[in-house]
Amino acid sequence: MTASRILVIGSANIDLVAHAPHCVRPGESLIGRAFETVCGGKGANQAVAAARLGASTYFAGCVGNDAFGEMQRRSLAEAGVDVSHLKSHPNKPTGTALICVADDGQNSIVVVPSANLELRPADIDAVGALFAEMDAVLLQLEIPLDTVQAALDMARRYGVVSILDAGPAQAVPEAIVRAADVVSPNETEAEAMTGITVDSIEHAREAAEALSDLGAREVVIKLGAQGALYHGHETFHVPAFRVSPVDTTAAGDAFTAALALNWRSLPRREALRVANAVGALATTAAGAQPSMPTRDAVERFLMDAQQ
Repeated sequence: MTASRILVIGSANIDLVAHAPHCVRPGESLIGRAFETVCGGKGANQAVAAARLGASTYFAGCVGNDAFGEMQRRSLAEAGVDVSHLKSHPNKPTGTALICVADDGQNSIVVVPSANLELRPADIDAVGALFAEMDAVLLQLEIPLDTVQAALDMARRYGVVSILDAGPAQAVPEAIVRAADVVSPNETEAEAMTGITVDSIEHAREAAEALSDLGAREVVIKLGAQGALYHGHETFHVPAFRVSPVDTTAAGDAFTAALALNWRSLPRREALRVANAVGALATTAAGAQPSMPTRDAVERFLMDAQQ
């Protein structure tokens, strides 16, 4: 992995995590075995992941003027993220996510965006000069879509690579799909964008082609335990690494951060392989931001995998 300058624009949440035998079903009350409060949010997760992988990382987002907001700000700063562009809203609370983590490592999540929805296009204008210094800009869909559009347009204006993590699952305007250099959904997000159920590598290929038809320049579909699929000037699948998962929360965010670090410096196939390694390592520890692996840990993991 190479040193990079990464700007992450997106959400910052506090995760309220319950550990239970399985993810709760409709109408079910379930006794859990543990509870914890952890810093999360797709944007903040990706910022922490990028910083731990060695990037000079900047985060633009919005939290509440409350204890959760201060908790998030402190977590980002301790990871080495520049938080000078993280604003505090005077009235809206910090975003939260209610997460159930099953004993097999799978999870279900309900996000309440709150202050994240107060990150507006004017805030993108305020950090515009920062784009010129970046190697990549990372975005997700837990902030207003017009803010995402403004950031993608700004990235194109300054010629910086933009990567859109298309989560959480929702229909995405074609203008946003066309504006991003790389569109990277997981299986459920790809289905929401294309209407194609992604339950196999072949169906992932079909969804990637559909996204290209919508105007996506390059597509990377995250397939969890099946790895990742690339579609652009060529199409190929990169298998996942085998690990024993503890908690899959934020594994996709770890993957996306690694993708941003290596997009310009590595061939596409190798960039996906490294991202798969980072995502796999993230599943071997509990929590969102606490599970983001360090650069040294990833390099050791990849070295062991070659032996």
